[in-house]
Order: sequence, then structure tokens, then C-alpha cells
Amino acid sequence: MGKKGDAPRFQAMGHRSPVTRKKLLAFLFVGFVAGLGLGFVFMGTLHAVSGAAAFRGQPYTCRVSAAMLPPLWVTLPLPSHPYSVSCAQFIEIGASKHHHEGQSAAEQQALPAAVEQKGGTAAAVVAAAGGASGWPTTGETVHIAYTSNGSPYTNYQNLVMYGTYKLAQKMPGGDKMVGFTRILHRTTHDALSPRVPTFLATPLHPECDAWCDYPVADRPNAIRQFLDAAVADPSMIKAPWLYMIETDFVFVGPFSMPPAESSAKSVAFPYGYIQPTYPTIEAVMRKLYPESEGPLEDIPPTGPSPTCMRMAEWLRIAPRYEQVTKQIEEDEEAKKALDWVREMYAFSVAAALEKIPLDMHEPPDSVTMIQPPADAGMGKAHLMHYTWGAVFNHPNGTKLWEFDKRFYTELEHEQQLPKIPPPPPFEEGWTLQDGLPVPRPLYDVIALMILTMNAGIDVIKAEGLA
Repeated sequence: MGKKGDAPRFQAMGHRSPVTRKKLLAFLFVGFVAGLGLGFVFMGTLHAVSGAAAFRGQPYTCRVSAAMLPPLWVTLPLPSHPYSVSCAQFIEIGASKHHHEGQSAAEQQALPAAVEQKGGTAAAVVAAAGGASGWPTTGETVHIAYTSNGSPYTNYQNLVMYGTYKLAQKMPGGDKMVGFTRILHRTTHDALSPRVPTFLATPLHPECDAWCDYPVADRPNAIRQFLDAAVADPSMIKAPWLYMIETDFVFVGPFSMPPAESSAKSVAFPYGYIQPTYPTIEAVMRKLYPESEGPLEDIPPTGPSPTCMRMAEWLRIAPRYEQVTKQIEEDEEAKKALDWVREMYAFSVAAALEKIPLDMHEPPDSVTMIQPPADAGMGKAHLMHYTWGAVFNHPNGTKLWEFDKRFYTELEHEQQLPKIPPPPPFEEGWTLQDGLPVPRPLYDVIALMILTMNAGIDVIKAEGLA
């Protein structure tokens, strides 16, 4: 500190009067106020820059702070995506205390460790927050969703399936199916939007509103948009399990899952025509799943439907699913090799890359679906998938009955919702279109499918949804 006697010497040296305690305190106060203001400006600028980086697909770091949680730094690796949202939107964890009411001190302290264990992603934050995300994270209930481009072909199937869903809801155990969303990838809403719970996604291929050769190329992106919207508005999700299905499914029974808080695996269906290790596609598969990731046997032979996973798992897999689909669509060799199931291969690769374990069993042990006429009994399944048609032939070669979903493709089918003619009473000696016999169990399964579809049509008409 200077003294009063030093004043002449300081002035002779060209300095002002010495710094007194009073002046120093005043200087420190002014500096503190100025620093605080500049800090707000700097942090606001940093937030804007980081938000812009997120929309460009660059990884950035967000500060997650809640009134009852210790501060936590989490890096969000958001892939390049036109629908990416800001950090604040993506992990909105409890800005107020009510998000965490009911959590014990141990649960609050366990959050950072849980996030660290799950890789520090936004999905991990949501999963570890124990309900802070806003949608349910515990229990056995499922939210059913599926994609559609709104064509008459899919809309006819959609209405039939929705009717059978309503039937299954009224069965014992049907109360576990608590949510239903059609994800419509189309430029505008269609005639079904006011009648069926619908989320409208912006399509990557607007031409598919009318016709395109591969509309399911939009499915991964549409699912990603739906999940992004659900993160911004968690009330969109009604259950801890999200179950993706398709329009050409028939509910013959209800469905639930084990408690989401348990160690139960997610479930999917093993498709015989998805063969990641098939020799002729090995080179293509290695483009999608390099040797550094592991053997091709690690890739599950599945697809996005019927697949039931926790929301945290969907949030993990969706960006990768979209990225792999884009990679395939930009590679003519891959498109040709994987053909019309290439989007299913993309999901399978994404599941392997994200190391998401899936519980898969073929019928009769599948808890998801069967595919008549390939399967002759329900087993443990609750769904039927009518991807293949069925023809019943008389022993003399006369066609007795036929059903194929491709018979119902016109706008009049969507609008009038005609019923499907049931098969005639069973007789021994019938054969399928491939010459194989029609045993009574197979006949019963197909007859049940048609009966259920027609009952679903009755429900839709009775509720004024047709």
C-alpha cells in the first residue's frame, strides 16, 4: 500500500496518486460487476455457438443442472441431421424440483455414475434420470407405433390393423397397450389423420406422396423425427416400452413386456431372409460393419418391426439406423445387393453397432408374430403378419380360395373398407400355391386371421372411423 508521503515521488514519475485501501476496494467492486456482465455475455454467446454447432451435427458439451441433482457435464454426439434440436431441448432434465420429487438421496447421487456407465449420451441422461424425461420409465406397458406414407394400399391395412388393436385392448391384459401412434412421412396430412393418432414427419422423398419405388427409405428418418419430437414433448410417449410394428399386422391378442426397470432384453423377430453372413453380400456388409467392429455374426437377422425396446434404446439406435440407411441408399452396389429389405439390414447393422441385445425366437417361441402360411400355429405370438398371400387349391387343381394384401390397393378400398372373403370349410387334400399340403392347423390359423381382420373392420365402421 502507498503512503501519503509518497505522493510527490509518484507524481514525478508520471503516476497518479498511490493506491489506497479505499480505491482498491472500489476498483475490485467495479471489476467484479463488469466481469459478471461480461460473463453473461460470454456464456450467452457460447450457448448460441454450441447450439449452432449442434444443428451442424458437431459434438458439443451441455451443462445439465437440476435443483436436486449435482451438476453434470455430458457430451452429446448429435449426428448431422436437419431435425437436430438444441441441448436445452434434447436433455430437459428437471429445471424445477417437481421433476425429482420422490427420488431418494441415493438415487440422486447414483445419476452421474449411471450416465457414465451408459456412455454419457443424451439418451443415457434421459434413461438415468429415472422419470425426469417425462415419459414412463418403469412398468410393463407398451406404446405402439408404426410408419406409413399414407397410400390407399397402406391406409386400408392401417384401418384393419387399428381395428384389431382395439379388439386386443378389450381382452384380458389389453390394458397394457396404452399408446398408439401412426408416424406419417408425407408432405401433408391425409384422410386418416383425424381418425387415427398421427404424427406428421417431413418426408425425405416427397414424390412418395404419389408413387416411388422404395417408400420405406423414409422410415428411419421419420422415426428419428418422431423421437426428436417426443424428447421435446415427452407426453407423446405413454409407456416405457416403444413397440414398432407395421400396417400389415393383425392383433389376435394383447401384448406387454417385463418391467422396464428389470434386466429384460428388448425383443425383435428373426427374419429368415435377413442373412448378414451370406457370402454374396459379405463385401457390402463389411462396408456397413467393418472388421474392427467384430464378426458379421454379431449382426442380428432382424428389422425395425416388430421390435419392442425401451425409449433410451430407441434414442441410441435411431441416429445410427438413419445413417446406415443413408449410406446404403448412396451406394448402388449396396442397394442392388440388399434389394427391397435393405432398410431392414440397416436396422440390423445399427443394432450391432450400438451393441443393443435383442431377444429373438422363431415361431412357435416368438413372443411377437407369426407369418402364415409359413407358420401353422400361433405359439406364443400375438400378431400375424400377412406379408405373403395364401391360395387353397382343390386336389383337382381348381383354385378354391385366395387372399393377398395386394388385392386392396385402391382408394375405394381405403374409403369403403370391404371385408375379406373367408375361406370355405376345411377339407382334406387341399394344397397351397407351392404345392405343399394345407393341414388343419394351418387352415385354422389363416381362418382366424381373416376372421379377426373382418372383426377389426366392424370395429372401425362401428366407431365411425371408416
